[in-house]
Amino acid sequence: MKTNPSQDPNTSPQPARWRRALRNFLIEVGIYATLVTAYFYLALHLLATPLKDLFQNHLPVYAVVSLILIVIQGVLLEHLTSFLLERLGLQRLE
Repeated sequence: MKTNPSQDPNTSPQPARWRRALRNFLIEVGIYATLVTAYFYLALHLLATPLKDLFQNHLPVYAVVSLILIVIQGVLLEHLTSFLLERLGLQRLE
């Protein structure tokens, strides 16, 4: 008994799309992990002492500065990752 080729899962383009999507996702996670690790060490090296002083002496200012840093980090990480993925020619998973 023959099956219709359009219903055969082995000839469908769906598995290739899923493999490409998984590959792109893993590359994106790798890029994020690298950038977050670099940011962590850079921020730890450059901002540890000033943030500690703010925390100990001006807690409300520390809270505002911390929130601003979180937002800036998120925006920069998103833009940088988008730029790198575009340069690599990968599709974004959204």
